[in-house]
Amino acid sequence: MTGYYDEVLDEIRALLAEGKAEEALYLIRKEEEMPYLPADFEQQLKRLKKEAVFLKADQKEERIRPLSQILGMLKGSSESQLAAASQISDYNLRECTEELREYLQKDPQPEASALIIDALAAQEINEEFTLLRDGLEYTFWADAVTPVMKSEGFLEALKILEECAGRNPAIHEMARSVLVHEAYLALPVSYIKEEAEYLAMDALKEVSSLMDEGRTYREAARARNYAEPDKIS
Repeated sequence: MTGYYDEVLDEIRALLAEGKAEEALYLIRKEEEMPYLPADFEQQLKRLKKEAVFLKADQKEERIRPLSQILGMLKGSSESQLAAASQISDYNLRECTEELREYLQKDPQPEASALIIDALAAQEINEEFTLLRDGLEYTFWADAVTPVMKSEGFLEALKILEECAGRNPAIHEMARSVLVHEAYLALPVSYIKEEAEYLAMDALKEVSSLMDEGRTYREAARARNYAEPDKIS
């Protein structure tokens, strides 16, 4: 395994050692959503998941928050909003569409709003919402939005990244993180398959320029005969 996967496992083990079962399970779920996991990493992840589940069951403190508390957290700091949004998919969102509609209209924390839109899409909520972000409004029907992990453009971009940087695990994992972040922040817009190459190469360029002075990106661009699209200023 690479340093990235070792770091993830160490972080999960540290959380379990501190008794933070819910936080450990959150990290595990995040990794499980990825389309590709090395076999050894996946095996250890399953083992740690069992430990986390047993630990959570043994803890006396009730860790499942009522939905009203989660919605209240969305009115707090950026950290509070993100913590609430990371758990929102565990609830039936049809019970709180008005609260979420109001939240999205108030220029919410970007990553938190992305997770909420993704959860609304995954639950196929047949209602209209408006997102205010950076002064712009985006109106959408939640059931018409494609969740990130089902987006053809995103999944194809992941494959391209694997082809271009799979032999350089550090760059590959960091570029994948950039791609995941960008895909979520694009919501409610979803990427189509024709956009995959640009998405993958753009993420690779950003990371490669920082880590090896752009060498990996240039090699991949030559191998794919890739030409950057013209930027519109």
